Amino acid sequence: MTQNDLSSIYTMMKGSDPAEVRKAVARIGGILDDLEHRQIPEVVEVLASLFYIDLGDKPNWVPVVEDTLAVIASIGEPAIPTLVWLLGESDYKANLMLARAMGRIGPPAFGPLKDMFYNPLTPWHRSLALFGLAKMHEAALMEILPDAVNALDDSDREIRDTAARTVGRIVDSFQPGQLPKDLANQAFERLLFRMRDSSAVVRSKAVRSIGKMAMNNYLDRDQLEASLDAVNIMLGVDTDEPDPFYLVRLEAERTRKGLETTLKEIS
Repeated sequence: MTQNDLSSIYTMMKGSDPAEVRKAVARIGGILDDLEHRQIPEVVEVLASLFYIDLGDKPNWVPVVEDTLAVIASIGEPAIPTLVWLLGESDYKANLMLARAMGRIGPPAFGPLKDMFYNPLTPWHRSLALFGLAKMHEAALMEILPDAVNALDDSDREIRDTAARTVGRIVDSFQPGQLPKDLANQAFERLLFRMRDSSAVVRSKAVRSIGKMAMNNYLDRDQLEASLDAVNIMLGVDTDEPDPFYLVRLEAERTRKGLETTLKEIS
């Protein structure tokens, strides 16, 4: 692929018309096999520049960004070094998309993401690494489950939040009984404790993941009843002091229904 050809595509990508930019992204997707290895870092960086778009303000760009994510993922392993570098240089919005891209690449990104998880530049990068790992295949999810459970006790709120969400995703990704019972019990105990976390977002994710554990038959009667007691406290049952945050109460209401249904089924 000549540099002139790429330059013409890059010019298209600088435009303000999402339809035209989407065409440029599609053109890159169609020439991936023709790229020289030395051209890939620049291509990835140019594509990733679209991740800075505020999709809340520009919802018409959502298809463009999703196509961009797919094209970067199609590049595969050669894109990883640039994605890792960009994760240390980008803003919040872009970082989430970069982590998603690495998660979609799959197995080749597993090692770099784990390295970022264990040796982060900042706590935020550790959270991003876990976020990306949670998007991977079942074997990777099984491997990171112990780390995700341990991360529920991290001092950083973002990491606890991501860990609580990741545990729920892992539980949903496997058939009942596939996860080791001792690890499932440990996850339950930590999630139950995090239902009293100082952070509302952590509490909401913890109670949601408890609900997923119940629906996937990972909780015994005692655990279900303990969960129901904790949920009722969140909802102010018999105390008139419900959790002050609506999102927490909403997740608690949803989880309570699941807990009650599961308890009836095992009666």
